[in-house]
Amino acid sequence: MYCADEPSAIFHGLQQAHRKRVMEQQSARGVAELGNPMLLLVLLHGEEKGKVFSQREVARTMRLSPATVAMSLRSLERQGYVARRADEHDQRRNRVVLTEKGRQAVGTCGQAFRAVDEQMLSGFSRQERAQLTSFLLRMLENLGGPPEFLPPPPQAKEES
Repeated sequence: MYCADEPSAIFHGLQQAHRKRVMEQQSARGVAELGNPMLLLVLLHGEEKGKVFSQREVARTMRLSPATVAMSLRSLERQGYVARRADEHDQRRNRVVLTEKGRQAVGTCGQAFRAVDEQMLSGFSRQERAQLTSFLLRMLENLGGPPEFLPPPPQAKEES
């Protein structure tokens, strides 16, 4: 029997608690309607690298089903956070771009995530935070690698 103190059960509980706190923080900042703020972050990171994603590329990058991404994008488009533009090389394909409202929402969501991170990591030393990040990135790598939009992990600093 799988026990409540094993990693998958703990991750599930952590994910649920984290999502609840992020939603509370988003609500307090006036962006409660964002269902998947990470989708906006993916689009922004793509833009920063000179890439404009298609819906399929967003799904692949985020490791989500195309149907899930389609639903999220429809909602975000209705709310004015993203827009679809015809691909200049292939008129049958749409590209997804952030609107100005979407760019502002990424900043607002960043504030919400940082607030939750501070609450979640309260009492952790700088070294413990770095170690936790290293462990999480290693687990992601073990399960197929981090999503493409994540920056490379920071280099661990040796203490003398």
